[in-house]
Amino acid sequence: SASSAPISRGGSNFARNSKVMEELKVEPFAPSPFYYHEMRAASFAVDQAKWMKGYNNSEEAMNWMIDIANEAGLQVILERDNNFDLGPHYAHAFSTLGDSSMVSTGQQGAVEALEKKALEYGVQIIYDMKAEQLIREGDRVAGVIVKNPDGSYGRINAGKGVILATGGYDANPELMEAWTRPEDYATSSWWNPGWGTTGDGHLMGIKVGAQMDPCPQPVMNFRWGNPDSFFDARTWNAIYFGLMINPEGKRFVREDLPFQGVSNAQNAQPGYGAGCFQVFDENMMEGMNDDATIQEFKDKGWLFEGATPQELGQAAGIDGENLAATIERYNGFFAGGVDEDFNRDLAVTMPFTGKRFFALTTNSCVLATVGGLTIDGNCQVLDTDDKVIGGLYAVGNASGNFFAGNYPRHIPGTSIGRAITFGYVAAEHAVKGE
Repeated sequence: SASSAPISRGGSNFARNSKVMEELKVEPFAPSPFYYHEMRAASFAVDQAKWMKGYNNSEEAMNWMIDIANEAGLQVILERDNNFDLGPHYAHAFSTLGDSSMVSTGQQGAVEALEKKALEYGVQIIYDMKAEQLIREGDRVAGVIVKNPDGSYGRINAGKGVILATGGYDANPELMEAWTRPEDYATSSWWNPGWGTTGDGHLMGIKVGAQMDPCPQPVMNFRWGNPDSFFDARTWNAIYFGLMINPEGKRFVREDLPFQGVSNAQNAQPGYGAGCFQVFDENMMEGMNDDATIQEFKDKGWLFEGATPQELGQAAGIDGENLAATIERYNGFFAGGVDEDFNRDLAVTMPFTGKRFFALTTNSCVLATVGGLTIDGNCQVLDTDDKVIGGLYAVGNASGNFFAGNYPRHIPGTSIGRAITFGYVAAEHAVKGE
């Protein structure tokens, strides 16, 4: 591993069923209509057999992971309070808090539990060692050239195979520009706690003849972005209740869409969404409505205030007259209970009733890339002639054929869920042999 220790990111781990679900008497996750919606979001331009392979193998893989997590003292729960637009909440969370108010609280602990179990089995884990090049001999990958911690190079022979679990390439600006749509990164910020996802696995695979998803490749992009990364929890109410406004002072999206839906709508605005804001009043911003927090965001140049929509527009660079008209029209929808412009669910939000108006800068935030090397149902990498490259596997965001266009958030936890499931599938196949 090129890292110095086990590292995790994110949360939400999907499985169709598990011992935790059975204990809670939660019915197994039916493949239809939920997977149908997930694949439809990709215009069905995905490998449907792999989707079903992931579905059918997820229970066994998750139960294996649950046992390891429980043995390490982690509680495995369901994210019942994590809202998605379809279906019950079946993503599993490795919790240190006893709830899923923050889905990633125990994800690092889960990775450390895996490390502990691997060491118990006698697995040798070498940190600060970077894979540089795959060694292909004939129709097989026989090993890998590595860079040692002291800067020297060495070779590791692969008895069973090489599994590329190197993640995506969201921390590689050159690959982002080459392989993704410009609107997906032009004005976005990044959330990447490790900055190790530089596409090394993709590039090593391509050099030994691997096939890859066609470009442009999909990304996992969410709303809530600020110029640095993600807004913290203090802003959540303001963003939840506020309006998304473009520089013309107009709404352009149904604000309660899934994260990537709002993100894509902003990216489709002129200038790839530059200059858009979350607009709200003082009654919508619990969590950030103290003077110190307001001043903190103002000092960063992210928050603007006005006593009227027109004043706010002048401060933030928004068309103030249009903004005033937009807010007045939006407030008028509450009498009839119908958002006639975007059909937002007005029952769970509120009109503008305050005397202080705020605009919080906003942009998309890229969490990961989710396009990768072409694999078969055993996670074996295929070459450009659709033939297996023996001894080479790819899993997680280093693998492809699972998403197209965008990462859809209809079902919770499919990204990390597929990493667990197909990591399990790849290792099992490598150990048992071809």
